Amino acid sequence: MGMYKREMMESEMVKVISEALKNMKDPRIEGIVSVTRVELSKDYRYARVYFSVFEKNAKKNEGIFKILENAKGYFKTKVAKHIRTFKAPELTLVHDKGIEKAFELDKLFKKIENEKRNSKSR
Repeated sequence: MGMYKREMMESEMVKVISEALKNMKDPRIEGIVSVTRVELSKDYRYARVYFSVFEKNAKKNEGIFKILENAKGYFKTKVAKHIRTFKAPELTLVHDKGIEKAFELDKLFKKIENEKRNSKSR
């Protein structure tokens, strides 16, 4: 039963933080930024929030993540207001690079496929 409740809370936290992210009015946040998942500790005191930042410029990408890191209190406040818990969990933001890596792999596969086609046509 405890696992189900934790998964439900994690899912709800993704929704709340995603909505808070949409409502941020920081013009420095460009590109696609999303909350990919939340992992709560067993005692609900700590939560790892995974953000995916997709910006072609890697330097901007890291800058955006630093802005999100500075907004950690804002996200915690939103979670505290929308999810009933005794105490809002401490948030740790994690830069989820999974989507970026998937795009890089896709480019690599397309490049290999193009090279195969070019070598067959010769």
